[in-house]
Amino acid sequence: MLQRSYKVEFETDPKTKQVTAKLPALNHTADFGETAEEALANLRELASGFIEVLLEEGKEIPPSDKTEKGGVFLSISLDAKTESKTKRARR
Repeated sequence: MLQRSYKVEFETDPKTKQVTAKLPALNHTADFGETAEEALANLRELASGFIEVLLEEGKEIPPSDKTEKGGVFLSISLDAKTESKTKRARR
């Protein structure tokens, strides 16, 4: 199982009040929502898909960010099915 944790940066649009959640370590992958929780849930789905594409293309997955300074982190776990699909695709 592949597991990574990435630091999340949040911004709130002053006009719309929508919250944007961004993962700088994953090519600045970002998504938004009406709340931080919604933005984070949307970002989790997007980031998981992004990592699956990287695996399918045989590209390196960025390492986890260091958690020692604190903050909000998004943990992503991909199951063996995703990894085994990727291994079959590389053969």
